[in-house]
Amino acid sequence: MKGMSYSKNIINLAFESSCDDFSCAVLLKDNEGIKILSNIIYSQDFVHGIYGGVVPELASRNHIKASLPALKFALSKANIGLKDVDLISATAGPGLVGSLLIGLMEAKTISFALNIPLVKINHIEGHIFSPFLENKEEFPFIALVISGGHTHIYLVKSHSDIKLIGKTRDDACGELFDKVSNYLGFGYPGGRVIDELAEKGNKNAFKFPLPMAHSHTLDMSFSGLKTAVISTINNLGGFGKIKENIVFDIFASVREAVVKILYKKTLDAVDIYGINTVVVSGGVSANSRIRSLFTEHAKNPCLKVIFPSISLSTDNAAMIGYAGYFKSSIDPIKNKEEFLNINADSSWEL
Repeated sequence: MKGMSYSKNIINLAFESSCDDFSCAVLLKDNEGIKILSNIIYSQDFVHGIYGGVVPELASRNHIKASLPALKFALSKANIGLKDVDLISATAGPGLVGSLLIGLMEAKTISFALNIPLVKINHIEGHIFSPFLENKEEFPFIALVISGGHTHIYLVKSHSDIKLIGKTRDDACGELFDKVSNYLGFGYPGGRVIDELAEKGNKNAFKFPLPMAHSHTLDMSFSGLKTAVISTINNLGGFGKIKENIVFDIFASVREAVVKILYKKTLDAVDIYGINTVVVSGGVSANSRIRSLFTEHAKNPCLKVIFPSISLSTDNAAMIGYAGYFKSSIDPIKNKEEFLNINADSSWEL
C-alpha cells in the first residue's frame, strides 16, 4: 500500500454500515483541523419498523442497494473524485456481520483498486470521538456511549489508550426503549417516540426500579427495569386498553429511570477516576432528558460535559473518518497480506 504524506491536506473517505444505516462521508484534514465535506446517511427505519426491530438479512440487502448511491452522493457533495482520496476508513465491528461486510468490502475494493491506504475502525471508537468533530479534544475524559446496542463507560486517556470501566450486563438502554415502545404499539425505533411523548407525561407517576444504580460497580442492568415496566403495563390492562395520558406517564417515568441510572453511574466514574470532563455520545445521547440533566450538572464549573450534535449522535461515517485520521498513524496496515486479511468482527471489543 502506498504511504501517506502528513505534510499536506488529507482527504479521508469513510464508510459506516454496522447496523441498519449506511453512511459514507468525506473529511478534510488541514492545518486548521478536520472538516466534514459530506456525510450521507441512508436510514432503514421504514424497512424495519413494521417488524419491531432490525432484521439482519434485510439490513444487509438494503445496504447493498445504498452503497454505491451513498458513495456517489458523498463524493459529489464534497466536490471531489476518488483520485483525490488519500485515506479510507471503514467500520469493521462490532455490529451485524452481514451489514458490516457491505461497507467494509466497498472500502477494501476501492483501497485495493486505487492503492489507497485503509484503516479499520471500531464502531464504538467512532462514537467516543464524535463530539470532537465540533469541539476541541480534551484528554483525559470519561465516555458514556449509549445506543440501541451499546451502554458502555470508558476511561479515555488518548486515542490509543481507551479502557472499558463499566457496561450493561444485559439489555442496552436503547434496546429497552425499543422494547417498551413496541409493547405499547408505538413501533421501532422507540427512543425518539418515547422521548417526544414523555414530554406530555409526569416523570414521577410511576416509581420504576433503578437496578444496580447504587452498586459498588460501574456496570448497569436494564433487563429488570424492562420487566417492571411491562408488568405495570399488563397490570393496567395491556396494549390498547391504557388511556393516552397514562401511556405518556409510563414513557416519562421509564425515561427518567433510565436517565437516572446513566447519570448516577457516570458521576460515579467521575468521582472514582478524578476526571471532570465527560463525553456522552451514541444514538440515545440525542434524548432530550439526558441532555438537560447532564447539562444542568455541567453548570458546575468543576464538570464539563460534551455532546455531539444531534446529527452526529446516530451512526454516521463522519465519526468513523475522524477516528481514522488518528488510527492511520497509530495502527497502520503494514503490507498487502495484512490488508487482505481485514475482515468484519461482529463482537470486536474496544
